[in-house]
Amino acid sequence: MLDHDSTRKTRLRTLVGMVEGQMARSSAQASTTQERAALAELRDPWTELVQLLALGPEPEVRECPVCHHAGMRAARICGHCWTKLDPLA
Repeated sequence: MLDHDSTRKTRLRTLVGMVEGQMARSSAQASTTQERAALAELRDPWTELVQLLALGPEPEVRECPVCHHAGMRAARICGHCWTKLDPLA
């Protein structure tokens, strides 16, 4: 089963992606030197924040064939119902 920390990191990854997308759109639409400069000022602190979060890639998960709860792909036992899971290739 995915823990609360994994759920929070998934939400953070989503939000980081949304902010980065908005920053890219804003940069493309910036029409004045002042707008471009303001966006450039945000770029370095944003990059540092994302690096400090160190979210990494989304973990691979799979569903337990018995209880249907999500768990880590590499798990050998379901964290919810304790069913022994077959290793995946």
